[in-house]
Amino acid sequence: MELVRPVLGRLRRAAQAHGAGDSGLSALLSVHALHAAGDAMVAVALAGSLFFSVPIGQARGRLALYLLLTLLPFSFLIPVAGPLLDRLRHGRRVVLAVATGGRGLLTWVMAGATDSLLLYPLALAVLVLSRAYGVARSAAVPRVRPDGMALVQANARLNVAAVGSSSLAALVGAGIGAGLGSRWVLYAASLLLLAGAVLALRLPGSVDEPSPDRRSRAVRFRIRDVGRDVLGPLAGAVALRGVGGLLTIFLAFVLRAHGASAYAVGAIVGAAAAGQLVGTLVAARVRRLSGAALARLSPVVGLVACVAATTHPRGVLPAVAAGVLGLVSSTSKFALDSALQTHVATVAVSRAFARSETALQAAWALGAAIGLLLPADRGWGFAVAALLCATGAVLARG
Repeated sequence: MELVRPVLGRLRRAAQAHGAGDSGLSALLSVHALHAAGDAMVAVALAGSLFFSVPIGQARGRLALYLLLTLLPFSFLIPVAGPLLDRLRHGRRVVLAVATGGRGLLTWVMAGATDSLLLYPLALAVLVLSRAYGVARSAAVPRVRPDGMALVQANARLNVAAVGSSSLAALVGAGIGAGLGSRWVLYAASLLLLAGAVLALRLPGSVDEPSPDRRSRAVRFRIRDVGRDVLGPLAGAVALRGVGGLLTIFLAFVLRAHGASAYAVGAIVGAAAAGQLVGTLVAARVRRLSGAALARLSPVVGLVACVAATTHPRGVLPAVAAGVLGLVSSTSKFALDSALQTHVATVAVSRAFARSETALQAAWALGAAIGLLLPADRGWGFAVAALLCATGAVLARG
C-alpha cells in the first residue's frame, strides 16, 4: 500500500495540472478512464467468445455478423440520438451517467448469455449506449477545458487516461478470462462501468449547458455545410480508421492462420497500443501543432509506414507500421474532434459528433470487411492500407 499511494498521488496531481482540477476536466477524465477500462474488458470477453473459441472458418462468419451489428447503432445515432443529445445538453451529466450505467447493467446480463444468440442483441445495445456516451463526452470537453489549454490538448489528456486504463484493464481481463472464463470478465467490466456512472453524476455543473429558451427553434445540421475546416480532418480520420479496421481483422487472421507465436502477436498489439499512447502524448504536449496540421500530416505518415511494411512484410517492420498507424490514428482523431468543437455551433455539436462517429465506424467496418476477404499474406493487407492512407492524404489537404 505504501508503494501504491505515491503513484496514485502523482496520477492525481497530473490529472489536475494546468487548471484541469478547477475546470472539471480531471473529473471527466476519471469517468472516461473507467468507461475505457470497462470497454477494454468487454472487448477481451467478446474476443474470447467470437474469435478464439471457434475454428477459423467459423470465426469469419461470427466476425462478419458482428461487423454488421456494429453499423446498426448508427442508424439510430444520426436521426434520433444526435438531435436528442443536443436537446438534453443542459442535462449532460445525466446522459453520461445513463449511458455508462446502462452499459454496465447490459454487460452484467451479457455475462449470463455468452453461449447463446442473445449475446448479439445485447452487444448491439451496449454499442448504441457506447456511441451515445462518446458523443456526449466529446460535446462536454469544451465546457471543462481550462483557459489556456487547446482543445487538442484537452482531448489528448482524456485519451491518455483512456489508453492507460484500457491497457491495464485488458491485461487484467485476459488473466481473468484465462482463469475463470469470459463470463467473469464481463462481470468485472460491469462493475467498472457502474462505478463510472456514479462518478458521472458527480461531475461539476459546468458540464451542462444553460437551459435552452423554449421558444428557440430546432437547428438543422448537415456536416458538409461547415466547410473544409471540418471536412479535411474528417476525410483523414475516416481513411485512417478504415486502415485500423482492415489491419485489425486482417492481421488477426494472418497471425492465427500461420500459427504465429505469442511473442509476434504481442509485438504487434503492443506496438499499436504504444503508438496510440505516443500520439496522445504528442498531441497533449506539442502546443504548436494545430488540429489542421495534424489532420494533413497524419495520413502521410501512415502512408510511409504502410509502404515500408508492404515492401518488407516479414520481420519487425509490420510491428513498427502498426505502432506508427496507432500514432497517426490517434492524432487524426484529435484533429477531427478539435475541428468539430471549434467550427460547429453548440446547439448542433452533438449531431455533428453523431455524424462523424457514424462515418468513422462505417469506415472501420468497411476496412474490417476488406480484411476478411483478403488472402492471408501480410503484403496484401499493408498494400491496401497504403492505398487508403494515400486517399486520406489527398482528401485531407483538399
